[in-house]
Amino acid sequence: MIFLLISIVGYPIMVILCGEYLPTSLRINLNSREGIDDNILKKIEDLEDVNNLDVLFIGSSHAYRSFDPRIWDTYGYTTFNLGTSSQTHLHTGLLLKEYIPRIKPSLVVYEVYPDMFSNNGVESNTVFLSFNICYDQMKDVVLKNINVKTINEYIYASYRRWKYPKENILIELDTTLKIYRSRGFVENKSSSFTEVNNYKRGKMLESQISAFRANLLYLKSLSIPFVLLRAPVTFIEQGRFPDKEKYDQLMSEYDNYVDYSQLYELKDSIHFYDYHHMNQKGVEIFNPIFIKKLQDSDMLEAQLED
Repeated sequence: MIFLLISIVGYPIMVILCGEYLPTSLRINLNSREGIDDNILKKIEDLEDVNNLDVLFIGSSHAYRSFDPRIWDTYGYTTFNLGTSSQTHLHTGLLLKEYIPRIKPSLVVYEVYPDMFSNNGVESNTVFLSFNICYDQMKDVVLKNINVKTINEYIYASYRRWKYPKENILIELDTTLKIYRSRGFVENKSSSFTEVNNYKRGKMLESQISAFRANLLYLKSLSIPFVLLRAPVTFIEQGRFPDKEKYDQLMSEYDNYVDYSQLYELKDSIHFYDYHHMNQKGVEIFNPIFIKKLQDSDMLEAQLED
């Protein structure tokens, strides 16, 4: 009992001290802000000035690296990209409930990369907690997904909110190959193709499937139309997901699912910078194709007329 009491008090103190004084290399279970989505603060800052959108894009990095608002501007559509790194469906739900009531998009394009159904959300937990994104709602996420890294991030984030209530977090944007442009889009100008590690993909998690369904019910409750979209990837990337049949079965339930994972207009070594992310050349080919698809199906015109 004494050991338990000491641990309950001592563990949070140890986490806080590690976060304050240890270098990143020595705290592998407490990443805080190092090496994560540095663009999210600028994205949230830009979002404060947005309302009454034509189209909101949401999802993982395949959302914020695929949909360029500047291209949509040329077609007369006001858009914003709320994609974040490794955004799971649990975290998509947090963002939707936080921002949808205010920005009121006419259409939501919900990017559904298969891996996000098997992702445990640790990376997104780190991003959200480190930058105080949807902090109050994150309490429930931490309790539902017990993980040592997430618990550490929550302890340290809570401490920082208490210790530095008016903390001004410096926004540092990459200005080399990966450039934050505006309204949530990150442009990648790289013309070279980089092979990434073929990490092991897991099975789809029921918690993520349930969160996905709940997100769609939430949009329906607000009478906001949505399109489910699988963004383009290389042909090498095809077949790496072990739960392909289960994923296909889930998507078959929705008439508004569009699969662009095999877009023949795109060439692996020319239009992608890794196995599953387009470079800017690919984005500039893909966006007009998708816009025309929406126009032909009256998804865009119908909403803009309203």
